[in-house]
Amino acid sequence: MLELASELKKVDEVAADMKFIRQSVIHSHELELFLASPVIDRSKKRSVVKAVFEGRIDKMTMDFLYLLIEKGREVLIAGIAVEFGALLDEKMGIVNAALKSPFEIDEKSQRKVVSVLETITGKKVRVSFSLDKRLIGGFLAQIGDTVYDGSVRRQLELLKRQLSDGASIDS
Repeated sequence: MLELASELKKVDEVAADMKFIRQSVIHSHELELFLASPVIDRSKKRSVVKAVFEGRIDKMTMDFLYLLIEKGREVLIAGIAVEFGALLDEKMGIVNAALKSPFEIDEKSQRKVVSVLETITGKKVRVSFSLDKRLIGGFLAQIGDTVYDGSVRRQLELLKRQLSDGASIDS
């Protein structure tokens, strides 16, 4: 789907469609259950998908949804939409990061954090900032499976380890 959208120069439209589809399915428990139901026939699912999405998404995306229904894969629609976004980010060299701190980070500091993370990763970084009152100070940043722990708690643990290692060596 991403390759076809690229060829047809419709990446932005399809990406917006996929985001809309994902949000629609995730936020409508009824739609999610409807699509997952094995007892509802494909023609009914097709007509509901048409009623919900026609005129709101590109024809190419609509045809893709019809194909998923035809192949019995409609239960995967939300997951496919999520993966489309991940593949698009990968293609564009964007990584997502989550940064937790014990306090609000002002806009200037947020830009600096993004710049530092982009330098570390060598990629464009999209950061979501959140509060974590359990942190004493510092921050925790996660990019994929990698966690950068700049918290005060971690620094104190490292200091304690260094002191205890130093004490055992001198003894």
